Amino acid sequence: MTALRPLAARLLTAILPRIKPGGGLADGPVFISSVRTGPRQHAALLMDEDGRELGRLPLEGRGHDIATDSVNRRVVVFARRPGYFALVIDVPSLTPLATLRPPEGHHFFGHGVFSADGKLLYATENDFAGDSPRGVVGIYDATGGFVRIGEFETGGVDSHEILLSPDGASLIVANGGIVTHPDFGRQKLDLAAMRPSIVKIDRERGDRIAETTLPASLNRLSMRHMSFDGRGNLWFGCQWEGNRQEKPSLVGRIDSNDQATLMSFPEDWARMARNYIGSVVASRDGTRIATSSPIGGAVFIWDAEKATPLAARPFRDGCGLSGREGHHFLATSGDGILIDVEDGGEPTALARREFHFDNHLRRLG
Repeated sequence: MTALRPLAARLLTAILPRIKPGGGLADGPVFISSVRTGPRQHAALLMDEDGRELGRLPLEGRGHDIATDSVNRRVVVFARRPGYFALVIDVPSLTPLATLRPPEGHHFFGHGVFSADGKLLYATENDFAGDSPRGVVGIYDATGGFVRIGEFETGGVDSHEILLSPDGASLIVANGGIVTHPDFGRQKLDLAAMRPSIVKIDRERGDRIAETTLPASLNRLSMRHMSFDGRGNLWFGCQWEGNRQEKPSLVGRIDSNDQATLMSFPEDWARMARNYIGSVVASRDGTRIATSSPIGGAVFIWDAEKATPLAARPFRDGCGLSGREGHHFLATSGDGILIDVEDGGEPTALARREFHFDNHLRRLG
């Protein structure tokens, strides 16, 4: 901890002008992403929407997604699965507050979300200690040192992204359906038995309110990442674990009746996506959805209100997405490139950094 203090003091000068007294960002939005800065060197990076670095904090390993707490101006950076750490960071001072560890026999899946009041943190975990792995949501007390105080069953495996419902009463979890065990690293086990689902869980009682699945013929379509549009519909992105020659739709939408509809995926988009969607994000106004394929090297933009495809933009190894203003998105790549992308024009290059961005990008404020 002592070694970090001089670094934090220098970085504090850079970020403080963007933090208003009492909260809020003074000079525009701030974005955070996990990055690789060198061989086996990783960090959480804060930057403005033009890619200018505002500060960074070292991570003990590769990071993945970030849970944001706008009430208390904190973030939690989760390790990439199978992950065994989650770092809590105070944003204004850029100092670590706590390091979370999953219980024995569990690992993090790389995602989490705060309750609306910032008092609880929910993290998707793999409980691999029993006869067969099971997905759970670990509950952490964000007011008391992030002590783990309980868990909810997700009713599936490979529990990946987790969202808070727009009304704050429910948790939405994407069960990717792929069995994994840390003894085998990231190897996918028993794909024939996949059963992906998206479940809605009562945030207080842990009861499963709803479960959405796909037809049996699409059991190898792993549902992994999600975002709500402006009307409260839930968009999700998938990766296909079946025959590589098949090109199923990789993007769907769940309505208020918990019914899923897969979007019409244009043939050229299907070729570009290469059966993999890495991030799903709504625009700031909720009328557009952006989905990325780092494997295919493209960003796809959808009209959220009409549920129709709008534009496909090539972007090599691009995965991280976050809303800018209007219909614009900030996108990051493993090559360290940032672009502005939208459906009405060609992408605009913003910056090229010396580090490598990981899969997810979050906006603060």
